[in-house]
Amino acid sequence: MQVRRLFFATFSAAVLLSAQIPDFTPPTPLFGAVLRGDVAEAKRLLDSGANPNEGRFIGAAPLTLALMRNDFDIARAMLAKGADAKALDGGGSSTLMWAATSETADVSMIEELLRVGVDPNLANKSGDTALSWALRRGYTPVVESLKAHGASDKAAVKQSIDKAIALMQKSGPEFSKVSSCSSCHHQSLPQMAYSKARERGFATDPQVSEQQIKSVIAMFRPARESMLEGKPNIPDPSLSVSYSLLGLAAEGYKPDSTTEAMAHIVSLQQLPDGSFTVLPARPPMESSAVSATAISLRALQLYGKNPEPQVMRARDWLRTVTPKTGEERSMQVLGLAWSKASADDLRKPVSSLVSEQRPDGGWAQLAALESDAYATGQALVALQLAGVPVSDQAYQRGVAFLLRTQRPDGSWLVRSRSFPFQPYRESGFPHGKDQWISASGTAWAVMALTLTAPPQAGQISQVF
Repeated sequence: MQVRRLFFATFSAAVLLSAQIPDFTPPTPLFGAVLRGDVAEAKRLLDSGANPNEGRFIGAAPLTLALMRNDFDIARAMLAKGADAKALDGGGSSTLMWAATSETADVSMIEELLRVGVDPNLANKSGDTALSWALRRGYTPVVESLKAHGASDKAAVKQSIDKAIALMQKSGPEFSKVSSCSSCHHQSLPQMAYSKARERGFATDPQVSEQQIKSVIAMFRPARESMLEGKPNIPDPSLSVSYSLLGLAAEGYKPDSTTEAMAHIVSLQQLPDGSFTVLPARPPMESSAVSATAISLRALQLYGKNPEPQVMRARDWLRTVTPKTGEERSMQVLGLAWSKASADDLRKPVSSLVSEQRPDGGWAQLAALESDAYATGQALVALQLAGVPVSDQAYQRGVAFLLRTQRPDGSWLVRSRSFPFQPYRESGFPHGKDQWISASGTAWAVMALTLTAPPQAGQISQVF
């Protein structure tokens, strides 16, 4: 398919330039054998002294053309006769890049080219590498082999994070302006993502962070007295207020009278069994007692007075709950990790979460839904907090899914399934009426990707 597209592009360009059919006559008999896929003739020509480096066809050497066609027997015969494995095509792409596009994932061909010294991190004129080409086909054995030989996705991860942060920092303030409030999806989760990004050396705009802090505080400060009195006039405080406290902590906001009142209203939501109340109306973020309990216990740890007794009761409840959705599985792990549950308590929830990973490398919110960035990013963050290293194959497969599914504008599309009882507000984030959950999914994806980079000296996130 790749070589057909290349032929078509070359053919079209030539017709436009010369207004006549281009000459596709093979420049040498060896090229002719490669184009026909005639292994026996190619080997006969090579044994008879044909030069495997002679000539170019559509900018490619004979070896490159064989790899384009996935004719690996011919490619190996050429290498045995001295073909230049480091030859580049007209676009600067290496033989390893073309081998990595194989739909049949021939690892032995990859490793043969690596053994003769082809650079696994060489980038072509478009900035692509063998790894970036291979990742478009999923987390395959070819990807594993390239990584084992030093291929790096750091540049791709950085580009992904930078694009997503720029988009979130543009749409977050716009949402505050058009809605006159702050939200979990455009403020709290992005604030958590910015914090983790700064910790790992990625750039964020401090002016946007300051504006978002002011937006959150401006919304809650007028309700300080009513929160201290425990009045039920704030919707779903276990999640709405708790998420806001996590976002403030991520931005380094110091405790004050407003956060004191916010933590107080959260503390009043705990039930006798240790769980926290929830209004189950907006899946996935605001629909589960597991989420409310995990987020609330963390909010109390960050801003509450004497939170430990409530945190312990919440942890005891999370130990016994049976999660039913992707959100609940990830939140159970997050809550247990935040509350310093034992390794024994974490073992089963972590194993259950890992087992839900799909063949495409992602996670889904529900069994009947496709994998998406919200479920995948959230699962990866939970697993890392619970002690699963980012080098683990499950984590790397999740990273590959996120890199492969990000949109060119920096976002990830996540489909909404919440009943639209809230007025729609346009923030400029892509995907129309799916934008709120897509913004949340993008924030979780950024958090998961930033965790693959080492933390910078002196930078410690206040949330996880």
